Amino acid sequence: MSVTTDEFDIASPAEVRESNAVTLRKLLLIVPVMLVFCFSLVPLYQKICEVLGVTATRAIAQNSQVDTSRLVKLDFDATNRNLAWRFDPVDRHVEAHPGAIVTINYRVTNMTDRVTTGRATPSFGPSEAGLYFNKIECFCFSNQTLQPGETRDMPVTFFIDPKMPVAIEAIALSYTMFDITDATKKS
Repeated sequence: MSVTTDEFDIASPAEVRESNAVTLRKLLLIVPVMLVFCFSLVPLYQKICEVLGVTATRAIAQNSQVDTSRLVKLDFDATNRNLAWRFDPVDRHVEAHPGAIVTINYRVTNMTDRVTTGRATPSFGPSEAGLYFNKIECFCFSNQTLQPGETRDMPVTFFIDPKMPVAIEAIALSYTMFDITDATKKS
């Protein structure tokens, strides 16, 4: 029973215990439900990504099948467009087994006395090879800003899909670096 006054209700000790017991039962129900929900997110996320075909783990899983029966020759090149940077691959030629993860570096130096920003775009020869060249990490994924005189090694981590036709024995990868300093200042 509650005692009513003009300003508020005062609950009896029995009503307070009952209210606390109800709150405890709700919490004891919510906590396990939340735990189940949290643990179900990982497989749910993986399934959604699998259906959409957008997971990095799928690409890496495919990579576990290295084709050691053949080697693909890779040649790397670089050019600039209106950008005063020295931009070259550290290693111009490598050989890789399809499926093996490979990391190469491009070295870039800002030859100016001002901060500049560049953006790289890749091209492949033969063009069909681009369908089988899978970049895991690449400086071309984002803008690159260099301080005056700064030199930086920029990695490209990739693998060649083992499903690449055997007729493709060599791939040329060339990056063109564009000056986007003025465009980034407007943003």
